[in-house]
Amino acid sequence: MNVLTTEKLLDYCDSDDYALQTEALLQLVDAEVYEAVPKILRLLKSSDELIRSHAAEALGYLGIEEVEIVGAALMPLLKDPEKLVRSETVEALGELGYTPAIAPIEHILRNDPSALVRASAAETLGYLEDPEAIKTLELSLLDADEDRAVRGYAANSIGLLGTSQLLPKLEKYLKLELPLPIKAELLGARYWLGAKEDIKQLLSLLDDADELLAIIILNILTDLKEREPEPNLDKDAPELDKVLSAIALRFPLMRHQAESILAD
Repeated sequence: MNVLTTEKLLDYCDSDDYALQTEALLQLVDAEVYEAVPKILRLLKSSDELIRSHAAEALGYLGIEEVEIVGAALMPLLKDPEKLVRSETVEALGELGYTPAIAPIEHILRNDPSALVRASAAETLGYLEDPEAIKTLELSLLDADEDRAVRGYAANSIGLLGTSQLLPKLEKYLKLELPLPIKAELLGARYWLGAKEDIKQLLSLLDDADELLAIIILNILTDLKEREPEPNLDKDAPELDKVLSAIALRFPLMRHQAESILAD
């Protein structure tokens, strides 16, 4: 992709060519061109679903200096007929920390027909920092008919929003017949809330994991490490090195991620 001048990219936003608009949206985000927001806002009304979704995504990054204006402009797209647009809009509102979106996103979590959009909602609620959303997240977590990815994101968000007072309840949930990916997310949530001993159970799952579960658990461990100012995973789990080294041998494509978790 050619790197274009800001002026040219802004002109592309005003063109009628979807390809040029797409290129502009991608490069404006990469170049952190915050003054592009007014032009991108107009693209939210594009007749093309990909342009609307790219515009929503771009505003999640570039709209941070005008949160109230951008957030209000994004809200109607929560009801867009296209699931990709709704998903990107939910995530953009989360990036912006636009709190008026919390209640609508809770509604989306329980009612949107698309699992993709519900997963975005479950993940985003964890970043909007309203503990009241835990009740809705619990409904999704415990819904046996819900998509596994949605339930997993719900577990993770509960960990982000909760306090140590939730630990007994989450322990009860662990005793339910849960799919292993969801159990892994619950263990990660409990660890974050203070149940440091749960890292051992999480590593036990990883030790016996198939490729898909291993990916999920490595992502959980990466996330936990990145959240802590001073990562303590290796202190809380002396066997971390052994388990991750074994995973790197079993699944060579995961070697880099395993090594990055172990790195200081």
